[in-house]
Amino acid sequence: MKLILATLGLLLLAGCATNDYATYVDAQKSLSKDNTISETARLAALTEMSKSSDSAVRTTGIMLLQQLQQNNKPVTIEPPKKNWFGF
Repeated sequence: MKLILATLGLLLLAGCATNDYATYVDAQKSLSKDNTISETARLAALTEMSKSSDSAVRTTGIMLLQQLQQNNKPVTIEPPKKNWFGF
């Protein structure tokens, strides 16, 4: 009886840990995809700004493109914490 309860408890803990990590991976993939889409739109807008006939708009677009290259920080989520079994 105790062996069955212990086995069920371990299966329950293992299932929870797997679900947390799967959720983490899905969230990380979603963030990466969303970040790529937004950066693509941002680059397209800045490229159009740099093609403008107005010199102030063109200068601002070029300046923002240069800043974009310097400040490229990835968006990440902290991974789920391990339980006391180390899983």
